[in-house]
Amino acid sequence: MIKAIVKYILTFLITMLILIALLFLSSLIPSKYLQENVKASSEILIGEGERIVIDAPLGKASLFYFTDALMINTAYSIDSNHPYKSMMLDRKNYIPGQTLNEHEEIEKHVGTSPNYVDKNENTFQVAELYGLMHDDKIVDSYEYSRYWHGYLIFLRPLLAIMDLGGIRLLLLLLTVVLCISLLFLIIKKLNLVTAIIYIASFVMLNIFIICNSMNEITTFLITLIAMMVILLKNGKFKNPATVFLCIGICTSFFDLLTTPLATLGFTLPLYVLLNLKDNNKKLYIDCIKICVAWAVGYGLCWALKWIITDITLNKHILKDAINQILYRTGDSQAIDYSKVIILNINQMGSKAIIVTIILLAIYAIIGLVREIYLEKSKCVKPSKIEFLKVLIFIIIAIFPFAWYFLIKNHSYIHCFFTNRILFITILNIQIALTLYMGLQDNLLKKELPEKADSKISTEKNEV
Repeated sequence: MIKAIVKYILTFLITMLILIALLFLSSLIPSKYLQENVKASSEILIGEGERIVIDAPLGKASLFYFTDALMINTAYSIDSNHPYKSMMLDRKNYIPGQTLNEHEEIEKHVGTSPNYVDKNENTFQVAELYGLMHDDKIVDSYEYSRYWHGYLIFLRPLLAIMDLGGIRLLLLLLTVVLCISLLFLIIKKLNLVTAIIYIASFVMLNIFIICNSMNEITTFLITLIAMMVILLKNGKFKNPATVFLCIGICTSFFDLLTTPLATLGFTLPLYVLLNLKDNNKKLYIDCIKICVAWAVGYGLCWALKWIITDITLNKHILKDAINQILYRTGDSQAIDYSKVIILNINQMGSKAIIVTIILLAIYAIIGLVREIYLEKSKCVKPSKIEFLKVLIFIIIAIFPFAWYFLIKNHSYIHCFFTNRILFITILNIQIALTLYMGLQDNLLKKELPEKADSKISTEKNEV
C-alpha cells in the first residue's frame, strides 16, 4: 500500500516538474518575436467576432473565439525578462513600459479594459486584443492565474513562426492524422465495430470543425493521444491508474475548463474493451482506481497552481479559486438541473440524436440476424459477454450527467461547448449495445490476434 502511494506521489511530482519546466522554457521567448503574428491573428479574429456558428452536416457547430483571443493575448503578454512571474500570473494586456495598472484576478469573469466592457458587463476579448495590437494604448493589465495555461508551451513558439491561420491549419492536420491513426489502431487491436463507433462519435461532435478553436480542441487532442497510448500498450500496464493520473494532470494543465471529462470518458472504454477477458471484480476495481486517479490528478494539478502562486508571489489565488469553484458548482442563479440537461441536449442538435438512433437500430438488426443465423445453422455459439461487463459502459455513459450536476452553473452558461461531453454517453451506449448483441465477442478470446502472433514469434526465437 505504501509503495503504491509513493509511486502515485512520484508520478504526480515528476509529471508536474516536466510540464512546469516546459512552460518556463516557453516563457523565455521574447514577445517581440511574436508581435507580427499576434497582430495578424488579431486581424483574423476581428473579422470573425467573439463567437461564430458553422452549419455542419450533422448540426450546427458553435465556436467561441472569445477564449482564443484571450489565449493569444496571454501568450503575447509574457515578459521574458521575468519568466517565472509571468507564467504564474498569466496576465493579459501586459506591455512593459506601457502598463500602468496591474489588476489581480477578478472573481467570476475575466478582467477587461473599460473600453471593452458594455453596460451589461459583457467583455469583448477579440476587440481588446485587436486594440492592443493596433495602437490602442491599453494601460490596464489583468491576471488570469487560476489556470496553468499550459497551452503556452506550444502557442508561444508557434506564434513566433505563424499566425492564427497557420495554427488552425496545423491543428486540422494534427486532428486528421491522429483520428486516422486511432482508427487503424482500433481496428488492429480491437475490431472494426469499435472503430466505427469511435469515428462516428467524433464526426458527430464535429471534431474537424472545432479544431478551428485552439481552446475547444485542446481536450480532444489530449484524448486522442491518450487513447493511442492505451492501444499501443494493448491496455496492459502494471498500474493503469498511474497512466490516468497523468492524463488527469495534463487535462488540468492545458485546458481552460472546456470539456475535461472527455479525456476520461472516451479513453476509459478502450481500456475496458482491451481487458474484457479479466474477471468482473478486477475490471470494476481497476475502473474505480482509474476514475479516482484521474480526478485526483486533475484536482491536485489545479490546486498546486493556486498554492505555488500564493506562496512564491504572495497572492491570494487559493481563496479566489475556491470562491470560483463554489460559484461554478453552486446554485447562485437558482438554475434547475433539468434545464441544464435540456439545454445541453438541445445544443448537441437533433441530427446527432437521429444518427445515433439509426446506428443503434442497425447494430440491433445485425445482432438479431446474427443470432438467427447461429440458431438455424446450429453453429457453436461464441461465449456471450456478461451483463456486468456491459454495465460498465452504461455507468460511463452516465458520467456527463454527473458532471452537469456537479458543475451546474458552468454547464448552463457554456452549454454551447459543454454539450460535447454528451458524446461520451452516445459512444458508450453504442459500445454497450454492440457488446450485448454479440458483435464484439472476439474480445473475449484469451489472446487477441496480435498478442498471439507475438507469443509464437517469441517461442520460435527461443527454440
